[in-house]
Amino acid sequence: MPRYSTAMHKPTPPKAAIRPEVQKLHGVVRTDEYAWLKDRSDQKVRKYIDRENAYADSLMRPTRKLQQKLYREIRGRLKENDMTVAVKDGPYEYYTRTRRGKQYPIHCRRPAEGGKEEVILDENVLARGMKYFSLGAAEINPDHTLLAYTVDTLGNERHTLRVRHIKSGKDLLDTIDSVSDVEWSADGAELIYTKENHPFPPRHVYLHTLGQSGRDRLLYEEKDPQWYVSVEKSRSKEYIFILAGNFDTTEVRVLPAHAPRAMMRLFAKRRVRVKYFPEHHAGHFYIMTNERAVDFKVMRTPIDTPERRYWKQYIAHKRGFAITGFMAFRSFFLLCARSLGSEELYTLNPRSGTRAHIKLPEGEHSVHLWPDIEYDSPYFRFSYSSFITPKTVYDCDAAARKLQMRKMQEVPRYDKNKYASKRIWVHSNGVKIPIVLAYAKSGRRPTPTMLEAYGAYGISSDPYFSITKLSLMDRGWLIALAHPRGGGEMGWQWHKQAKLMTKHRTYDDVIACAEHLIQRRYTTNRKLALIGGSAGGMMVGAVLNKRPELFQAAVAYVPAADIVTSMLDVNLGGTRLHYDETGDPRQPRVFRYLMKHSPYEGVRAAVYPALLVRANMNDIRTPYWEAAKWVARLRARKTDDQPLIMKTETVAGHFGRSGRYEWIKDRAFDFAFLLSRIS
Repeated sequence: MPRYSTAMHKPTPPKAAIRPEVQKLHGVVRTDEYAWLKDRSDQKVRKYIDRENAYADSLMRPTRKLQQKLYREIRGRLKENDMTVAVKDGPYEYYTRTRRGKQYPIHCRRPAEGGKEEVILDENVLARGMKYFSLGAAEINPDHTLLAYTVDTLGNERHTLRVRHIKSGKDLLDTIDSVSDVEWSADGAELIYTKENHPFPPRHVYLHTLGQSGRDRLLYEEKDPQWYVSVEKSRSKEYIFILAGNFDTTEVRVLPAHAPRAMMRLFAKRRVRVKYFPEHHAGHFYIMTNERAVDFKVMRTPIDTPERRYWKQYIAHKRGFAITGFMAFRSFFLLCARSLGSEELYTLNPRSGTRAHIKLPEGEHSVHLWPDIEYDSPYFRFSYSSFITPKTVYDCDAAARKLQMRKMQEVPRYDKNKYASKRIWVHSNGVKIPIVLAYAKSGRRPTPTMLEAYGAYGISSDPYFSITKLSLMDRGWLIALAHPRGGGEMGWQWHKQAKLMTKHRTYDDVIACAEHLIQRRYTTNRKLALIGGSAGGMMVGAVLNKRPELFQAAVAYVPAADIVTSMLDVNLGGTRLHYDETGDPRQPRVFRYLMKHSPYEGVRAAVYPALLVRANMNDIRTPYWEAAKWVARLRARKTDDQPLIMKTETVAGHFGRSGRYEWIKDRAFDFAFLLSRIS
């Protein structure tokens, strides 16, 4: 019997009305009983969502004290009055502060030579009266008098651009809706930004002159609806790159930052499944590309001849050494590369090309580079953490290759020596899959285990320090982070091995990881929970359909559960962008493959584990109705009486509720659910 039992309190779960909608495509007849849940304007949909939320709260009522305890624990590990390491930019040092009781950061600066603090932007003031708030872009103009920033107050990622006069604290009249990226021209008189009719990804780049709203100049329009655009300034601040692309292919144009009205130049015409990303240094552009180089290489060309035919090799391709980033400083280059499951850092001498490895404390870690360190700086800065090492900020002198710790996250009452972390390897159809484990040294086998995975889009899910997961480890839980094919942890080829018509390998790898943990007595199927979000939520659904008996509980965050319906609906914002990852179900072969692996289509009459599903009404990436339909069909077909609950936030987007205290409350709820099912 679980330690925190809900057995004494069993409210009746809501049942979604069955309104069959018959669809025929490629000779296949689909009956969708819950298609009506897509219509968020229907009051019956909102009432159903409200009933699901009430049921979830009612079922979890016996764990209320546990939730409160978890909340206090997690908040007790948070240093509420805190400050980031300051970043020098010209005459100022910029940083953010947090204050006890305040949900959001306060953005500040002070003179680099010393002086009084100046508040640039207080997110708490902007969020006043809002149920949701998210700051998007935040760019200081070259003379440090203005701040261009974007805000989203619904969670639907429809950011509004505003410009603030820093000294007065007042916003200018310039306001632009549905903006994604934004950069300043070199003279600070103009803004280059991307936008599109919401909720579609941006495919237009505009030039805005301050004080001239409504007369913005179109710089570039991407015609392919399966592509998007973004803008980024070179680290030297001399050029603005306009990148068009999808998940497989890119094409870049360049503008001088001092003359954004000049005619832009094209680097290289798009080639299917070829990606490239330029950077500027001295008299050359350096281009990171996967053209005939699955794990990427770096090319170089004079700035006057950016076209492909002039490119010369600078860093050769080496299979298994996956280049993930190339950052230019005036006196050195910084190279990021993945090998054997971890991201590593290397400095390069621009003249000699000599490469030096920066030794990091642990083999299993997470690294985040600070992109806003000055171009002239002799050092670079990065944040480092692992499952058991709190977030630590380092400056690294590129010449001496010496690390200087600038700050370590303070975690009250945390003793690193009580915990351990390691990487193990699991065989899945002849391929070795890495899993990173974290646990309290006092734990015994078999132990309750959280198996977490993502495995999509070439994204790497590296182990990082979590003040929430300590509450599980302190209760004897093992944290297991799997790196199935489809992600990027083992390099770019790792992604290529599980996408499109081989996506099932991701699910097979996760199943192999679960079986390994059980067979090696790390845990049992009665003590194993599966966790994943977004594409990882789709993984949870697909794995549970295949092997539900392996798990006692599962949590799916904003799951892409009805991938067939969403990928057929080109009126959804980002549908076409995902065809290079998931496939286009308008093609018969792809349609049949997705039907076979979709969580919604694969629900069957079987015993499923206890399941918590989270969704958000304003999510434009994985719409709430994918989760709602999946839960409704599971309720109707599964043959067990295990808890199945869905929590839907009515004012939130893909990443859940905003505000750090709301985030802690949600994790306390989730962990109380797991602890109520597994002990």
